[in-house]
Amino acid sequence: MADTRFTGLGLSGSGKTCYVLGMYYEMCVGLRGFTLTTTNQTASKLENWMDELDEKSGKERFPAGTSLTEFTNYSFMLNYHNEPIMSFDWNDYGGRTLHSREDNQEVFEKINDSIDTSTALYIFVDGDLMCKGEKHCQNKEQIKQDRMKRLNNVKRKCARSINSYISSFVSSHEEALPPIIFVITKADLCKDYLEDGEMEDILKEAFSSVFGKGTIVYAVAVSLGNNISDDNYSGEVEPVNIHIPFFLGIFHEFLNRCLGIKKYLDRENNHARETISRCQSAIDHENNRWFFTDYNRINQCAKQIQAENLNIAENEKQLQKYRTLLNAVANELVRSSAFFKMFLDGKETEFTPPSELNSI
Repeated sequence: MADTRFTGLGLSGSGKTCYVLGMYYEMCVGLRGFTLTTTNQTASKLENWMDELDEKSGKERFPAGTSLTEFTNYSFMLNYHNEPIMSFDWNDYGGRTLHSREDNQEVFEKINDSIDTSTALYIFVDGDLMCKGEKHCQNKEQIKQDRMKRLNNVKRKCARSINSYISSFVSSHEEALPPIIFVITKADLCKDYLEDGEMEDILKEAFSSVFGKGTIVYAVAVSLGNNISDDNYSGEVEPVNIHIPFFLGIFHEFLNRCLGIKKYLDRENNHARETISRCQSAIDHENNRWFFTDYNRINQCAKQIQAENLNIAENEKQLQKYRTLLNAVANELVRSSAFFKMFLDGKETEFTPPSELNSI
């Protein structure tokens, strides 16, 4: 069973399956010491898709849309220099299921269960929806009209269907709402249509319910390549920002996990120190006796002290390992922070590792 689960919400054609492919394409060979591994069956499936992506041209090089009845669970492990960080399940399904609830109740129930048990929710917004209007338009009135077209397109063809599922996610995580991460796909297509800050404005208006108090929201524009659509989709595959979305989910969940581990190890170490103190007092007591000194008790206490010191050292070693891994993920996100937006309580802010990181 994986350590955690992430769910991606997106309609048909929004790029959910291509994101899984791009994620593995980029990470299976490694990125600054990080790698993704998966099961043999999943690896074979993704490697076949990777071959088609590299060898074919046109839209046929991309995976076909997921069928209405299909629900696939991909299990991955993120590693750093071959040291496992965290395993996670990523569920994929046909985007039409979100529209056709009654047509496939079994898959629809699996999606709802995935939403309820996920520690991060990913909202996939098709970048093609923002390819409305003129590129690099200079006319102010036309710019205004085009912006409204793009906003309305996202509202009608994405947010209208997705917002109810976001509400379900919020309701099932009332005690501690995990991050919500918007993944804007096909960024290579829409980048020339959008003004600075427009993408964030569209998201905030189309999905206004999540940009409020108590929420952590991210927005990342991704692509399988800046020029992949050139010459009838025969451009080079060069993933752009693909690793950032799942790194964000990993970071938040791994931070929570490390805090829990530290709390547990601190209790274990405190218990060990109490045992050491009692044993040392017993040894001192025996050594201070004028006669009938119990040397067996002294030896037993000395062995117990040695064992507890070894336990403390091992716990510290374990904690240092988790601290190193967590810092590696945090540093990677800091390094990439110019390529995503973070919103805390509805307000845009810079990504900085939270203060809890220093307590581990």
